[in-house]
Amino acid sequence: MRAWNLKSSRETRHPGKIAYVIITAVIACSLHGCGVLQKLQSEQLASENAEESSGSGAIKVIDINGDVHETGVNVIDEGEAEDNAASSLPERNLAQVAQNLSVSDDSAFAYSELSDSAKNCYMEIYAILTDLLEKEELTSRDPDEIDLAFRAVMVDHPEIFYVKGYSIGKYMSGNVLKKIVFSGTYTMSAEEADEGRREVEDYVDKVVSAYNGDGSDYDKIKYVYDYLIKNNEYVPESENNQNILSVVENGQTVCQGYTKAMQLILRRMGIFCTLVNGTACGSGGVPNAEDLADVKNAEWGGHVWNIVRCNGMYYNIDVTWGDAAITLLNTENNSMDNIAVNYEFFLVDDATLDETHKPEPVVAMPCCNSMEDNYYIREGLYFTEADPDKFYRAFESALASGESIMFIKASSADVYGELKRHLFDEQNVFDYLGRTNVRYVEFEERNLIMISL
Repeated sequence: MRAWNLKSSRETRHPGKIAYVIITAVIACSLHGCGVLQKLQSEQLASENAEESSGSGAIKVIDINGDVHETGVNVIDEGEAEDNAASSLPERNLAQVAQNLSVSDDSAFAYSELSDSAKNCYMEIYAILTDLLEKEELTSRDPDEIDLAFRAVMVDHPEIFYVKGYSIGKYMSGNVLKKIVFSGTYTMSAEEADEGRREVEDYVDKVVSAYNGDGSDYDKIKYVYDYLIKNNEYVPESENNQNILSVVENGQTVCQGYTKAMQLILRRMGIFCTLVNGTACGSGGVPNAEDLADVKNAEWGGHVWNIVRCNGMYYNIDVTWGDAAITLLNTENNSMDNIAVNYEFFLVDDATLDETHKPEPVVAMPCCNSMEDNYYIREGLYFTEADPDKFYRAFESALASGESIMFIKASSADVYGELKRHLFDEQNVFDYLGRTNVRYVEFEERNLIMISL
């Protein structure tokens, strides 16, 4: 990318456990980027190691924030089990969970993709985390299934912002696993979580009530996308940056906050929205100009984004990269304050996303194979040739909207060259703008031109 090549006038230039252990264990999860859920692998669980099962056990901790945890407990053998039995999950909890999940699969997509056994485990974990319970017995005795169910719960429920991991405890009789108990790793008390829930609910109410658009899927999605970007700042060191509270309380967040807020608000507005884990181009999953100019050799980091459904089709959408301060418009040498939102990854198909993102989802995600509602196409800013009539309409619409900039996207490198010649070499841009000076920025590797209005 030729970062911020600014041109003006008619002399425009070409832009150049509790799964329980032998000793107390300190486990640190070193996460990069936006804190995508990652799993700490133990050597082996106690049930798979006869020597450990007769000792103090083995630890399995999942940490989604990167904090250090110190945990250590004793294995419960059969003789002690009766006196130390874990509590049974109240039936009312499961009944409420079942009712919540039956309302709509749109609010529990990851759940809908699980096996029946994993769904049951998901429901139990969801109930435990909702009420901040500890050491509750699970039906499942498969640690991998428990791990999958936990991750699915976290994908589906951005409102569970007070959980950063979990631990499982294994009750053994010799080498025989009798039961597994589950505890959430909570970042706050039940009272603090309740207060946070109220704050989140009030925030969602505020955003939804401020919407006055045409009611279409596209308009709702764009409204929330614009709102979150214009009212938040990308700050890796922000408090609660791995959850929605960073958006609600201080407007400073990273990808976890952007995506979870998008998910929660759009669902309230009746739009399907889920979360995708993976990696993306750039240190911490956020690129600069140099990264995007050489994607293959750039550093990649952990990242999350969303998949939404618009007019019956699925699309990828990356709110974090839409924050123009940290996306393909980023540069150290120049800035333009009138750039608020970037739409490069607003409603794109998998082929477009795969250039810079690599999905590593918890469950299989919907296939995104449409570009019909992509921003550039929908707004008449996508060009397959230098069409004067289409240019007149695009500039007229942009000027009438009161926007300070507009983007033009070419369908290929050849078309990009054709657009440059038509607009700038032949200076037709002055006719479209109705004036004799222009400032523009080229993003050649993205086939994108930004023009100041």
